[in-house]
Amino acid sequence: MKRLSALLMVAAALACATPTPPPSPGAPPLSADQLDPGPFPQDYQIRIITWLRMNAEDPDSVKILSIPPPQPKAAEASVPDKNLRQGEAVWESMVVTQGFRGDPSGPTYHRFYFKDGVIRSVDLK
Repeated sequence: MKRLSALLMVAAALACATPTPPPSPGAPPLSADQLDPGPFPQDYQIRIITWLRMNAEDPDSVKILSIPPPQPKAAEASVPDKNLRQGEAVWESMVVTQGFRGDPSGPTYHRFYFKDGVIRSVDLK
């Protein structure tokens, strides 16, 4: 009798389970080039410093507190004007600055995304 009760409970639980939804026909899958971030950007520090100085209102007021080596990562958001799709492989470096335009007082993190050795996107938040 206990087996029958257990079997009925399992059957009822399976009947109540919702089936997995079919995959959405959204964006096409990423190509092999998009799944490869390209070679490690050897000159990442120079590129980041140059970008910060060129985009600062007062280049001499920007303090760069740290530039860690980029790590491979999937892009969290699409950047259509830079031809970068969400989920695409990139190199990310979390740079800490102080005094860059729009920075609050104190150290602020900025994400630099490299693809094929070039800065493709910068997240200033």
